[in-house]
Amino acid sequence: MDAYSRVSRTTTIAQRSVRCVFCRDPIPLTAAIKTRGVCNLCMREIAELGWRTVYDRDGKIGDIPANLKSAYNL
Repeated sequence: MDAYSRVSRTTTIAQRSVRCVFCRDPIPLTAAIKTRGVCNLCMREIAELGWRTVYDRDGKIGDIPANLKSAYNL
């Protein structure tokens, strides 16, 4: 593959778009590769919820979240 073909192929990939996994809005393929198919808006929403951990003591689901362990010295 010569240099022109590589540049041409890279430009073609950079111009392609795919849909976000969550909201289905179009995003550039290069961004989707970096963020596993999630757009920036959805990534921010996921980050806001990322500290939350599902924990149900009675149902024996999950583990005590680290923030609660440190807050209550568990």
